[in-house]
Amino acid sequence: MWKRLAPQTRRQRQVAGLLAVAFFFVPLVFALAQTWHRFADTFGTTDIRVLRLVGMDSVPAADSPRFRTALAAFTQTTMEPGHRVDLLVDGPATMARLDQDLRAATRSIAVQNYYCEPGAVTEWLKTRLAERARAGVAVYFLRDGFGCNALTRGWMDSLRAAGAGVATLRPVRWWAMHESMHRSHVRIVTIDGRVGYVGGFGFADKWISHDGEPSWRETAVRFTGPAVSQLVGAFAIGWANATGDLLTGEFPADVPVAAAESGAVAGVMFTQRAFGTSVPERFLALALAGARRRVYITNSYFVPNRGLREWLVAAARRGVDVRVLVPSRKIDIPFSHWAARSTFSELLAGGVRIYEYRPAMMHAKTILVDETFVSVGSLNLDNLSLRINDEAVLQVQDHALADAMAEQFARDLAQSVEVTPSLLSHRGLYERGMTLLARLMRNLM
Repeated sequence: MWKRLAPQTRRQRQVAGLLAVAFFFVPLVFALAQTWHRFADTFGTTDIRVLRLVGMDSVPAADSPRFRTALAAFTQTTMEPGHRVDLLVDGPATMARLDQDLRAATRSIAVQNYYCEPGAVTEWLKTRLAERARAGVAVYFLRDGFGCNALTRGWMDSLRAAGAGVATLRPVRWWAMHESMHRSHVRIVTIDGRVGYVGGFGFADKWISHDGEPSWRETAVRFTGPAVSQLVGAFAIGWANATGDLLTGEFPADVPVAAAESGAVAGVMFTQRAFGTSVPERFLALALAGARRRVYITNSYFVPNRGLREWLVAAARRGVDVRVLVPSRKIDIPFSHWAARSTFSELLAGGVRIYEYRPAMMHAKTILVDETFVSVGSLNLDNLSLRINDEAVLQVQDHALADAMAEQFARDLAQSVEVTPSLLSHRGLYERGMTLLARLMRNLM
């Protein structure tokens, strides 16, 4: 009996051993391949190190018409007059205004978002979109396959049953690893081709409240004018990438071609994966070199690469008031906090002032340059956003919006703590260790 069972036991052990090896090594190989893919994407681009002046005395000031011309040449972002831009601070303000516009939609609604979670906010969104679809409005909802993966099949099926178009962009699949790292990080809403929204907001309850803490500090803009057609185009690109359907006649964006010579000058900067130099880095190099008086940056995942650090320091050494507002430890990705702090000593030594927002998670992504230039959208200042992800940003030249942004920045600084060399020097052993580890990995973030 024992002789009969022994070969069978050996075979079972051999099979079990092979399964154990596969169970261990397959995920390891997959993880290493993902890491290498991220490494190749991040380091496969070309750094912008120098802005050379050709036929001009200086880089165009960010407030000037020449800056708009340069921005169009470097980033394909066309800025035109004729816009009204409303600053929306925090999720409740954004959702309340959005609810009014969704209710008033008569022809079309397009919603694309990176982040969604089941809860009261997504139930509200589903209800409102389904209502408009049943009323004959052409409704399209496009979710990112990673950030909105928590939405259930039932949630999406209920929208389809109401007549809405629903799609997923770049689902996470092991056999499509080359797509998995390239997320669509945009937040886009267009209504009737006449109203647009961009910002950092997602559709989740934490944008309203979060474990009893204050709402996430968020910034978005609602705008009307010619740039809405650009936002519609950005959505149409995402929809085509997800479904193969290019929305044209069925999804009109009938903004008048001849814009009024009044209102804010604005344009949408839509960015995708970079080969060579990236659109966001070309924009930042131009904007920071064009700053004359002030640069106020608020960013949720601030992990600036070498080029961006050099541009910030160069502006500060020219006498520009450069200030950066970032989250404190109340951040949803703690490693980003340590990665950001690993760059602070260099920036502080170069004259950049840095603040950490204390009341809640700071999730806004805004830039204010001088007296009129404002940038609001989904762009984080890390390599993922700068070089890999899809992003949508509204670029604006407008005194009123810049004044409102400066006032909000001052309110946020009043609730923040300035980071100083002394503060950094009093870190404990754990903080120093995490900062060192983050320093080694920050270019992959």
